[in-house]
Amino acid sequence: MNVVASLILSVWLSDHMMMPANRPVPLSGRAAPGAVITVEFAGQKKTGVADDSGSWIVTLDPMSASAKSRTLTVSSSIGNQQVFIEDILVGNIWLCSGQSNMGFPVGKSEEADKAVAEIRDVDVRYFNGSQWMVVNAENVQKISAVGAYFAIEMARQQKAPVGIFVAARGGTGIEAWVPVTAFPDTVDGRKFKSLVNDPEVLKAAAEDAADFKPWGQHRLFKWGLGRAVPSRLYETLIRPFSDLPIYGVVWYQGEGNTGSVETAQEYRLWLQSLISTYRNLWNNPDLPFVIIQLPAYDPGSPDGRAAWAVLQDVQAAVAENTANTVAVDIKDLGDLSNIHPCRKREVGVRAAHAALKLMGYK
Repeated sequence: MNVVASLILSVWLSDHMMMPANRPVPLSGRAAPGAVITVEFAGQKKTGVADDSGSWIVTLDPMSASAKSRTLTVSSSIGNQQVFIEDILVGNIWLCSGQSNMGFPVGKSEEADKAVAEIRDVDVRYFNGSQWMVVNAENVQKISAVGAYFAIEMARQQKAPVGIFVAARGGTGIEAWVPVTAFPDTVDGRKFKSLVNDPEVLKAAAEDAADFKPWGQHRLFKWGLGRAVPSRLYETLIRPFSDLPIYGVVWYQGEGNTGSVETAQEYRLWLQSLISTYRNLWNNPDLPFVIIQLPAYDPGSPDGRAAWAVLQDVQAAVAENTANTVAVDIKDLGDLSNIHPCRKREVGVRAAHAALKLMGYK
């Protein structure tokens, strides 16, 4: 990418990116106030003007999915500045988010060899929050297994490119992925709200980040927290990317909220808040949500097993009672002795089929 002077594009606009298919595409950035911004892509030429603060938005017309590699050119009338973004495809972009089972890489999955073989036949692009990359046989083993297998199956079924943005953090509760304004008015909701800016909590989180400790020995555990301060991951990994034109969300999380039956029951309120918040953030009340239910697992105690089962039921109930939302049953893909089961390909494939059903595919 060649960037000249002060013309700046939104962070998701970078080489190897995915443009969304079949919808208007707003592109944004910053430039000198009053500058005329010209955007050229796939035969389209659109213009806009940077406002007094330097912000600009130029919207491209909807485009069909395409695996043809093309270049985006953005120009500013002030200083003859230009930005060139190379190797762009057009297809749907999905946010794949959650905790460690979403972050679990292809290379540790049982079916890693299949991913290496299958990725050769499809076009998948991966966004890590700062840049895009072409997913290929050499790098696929390093990325999210569920995300990769989901994207491969979606690309195969739709016969079109697919992009994924993976935002996952191991050992985190759902409270880390929801903004403070959306915390439910419950005992836990009020407690977590009081911890968001607590200096002692923030200090503990920084120490945990610098010195990793086993689960339960980490410093945030003192307050009943996972490996993130409440709302922090929403603020750092989700909200800053609200201009990324995602098609939908694949959500795989819940292990961090099975500490008790009461906590698992309350997960319903948190998950409902998360869905409505993300739909508001992306200004799409029908934003598709694919909720991957927890697989079979034995936490080692009657109370733990009860809480695990309750959370599975809550996930299914939220999906059943929320429009354009579907639950993916993967109970049979679990490992009773391992909270991180290695069978990930079928998880991604089932999530893809569920997503396609939401999209109207038979």
